[in-house]
Amino acid sequence: MDSNRVLIGFVMVVVAFLAFPIVANKMRAQNGGAVLPVSSGTSTPVTAPDPEAAYPELKEPPLLNEQNLVGTEWQVQVEQYKVKVTVAPNGVAYATHPMAKALTGMDYVEGRWRVQQGKLFVNASMGGNDLSIELRIAGAKLFTIDKRGKPTEVKRY
Repeated sequence: MDSNRVLIGFVMVVVAFLAFPIVANKMRAQNGGAVLPVSSGTSTPVTAPDPEAAYPELKEPPLLNEQNLVGTEWQVQVEQYKVKVTVAPNGVAYATHPMAKALTGMDYVEGRWRVQQGKLFVNASMGGNDLSIELRIAGAKLFTIDKRGKPTEVKRY
């Protein structure tokens, strides 16, 4: 009889241990964010930080558009390289870097650009690889946003 009680208690502990992640995920989904324990034994929902709230420079309305971007030149960080991007008419962009001639046989790589909802998108193909960069427009400045939501200003030539 005592062995049955121990067995039932053990089964209940195992079921509770296995069911805890499922219950925690359902609670997290209902609260709309991650649930972190608080010292009082209760929990409060935590949501991801809003990049605009943390970085006021991103709140400026975009002043750059298809008309006033034409003819501008920007220094864009692509992986570990600083690439000069020239915005030309008709959605054409030229990316130049000292290594471009060695890789492509040309002084520049031609790509496409477009502005959509306060963002500048630049796409190019080099050596069979498609490269695309999304830049955020805030005021008369461009920003790259890293994976953590931190903006970095793109320098203008």
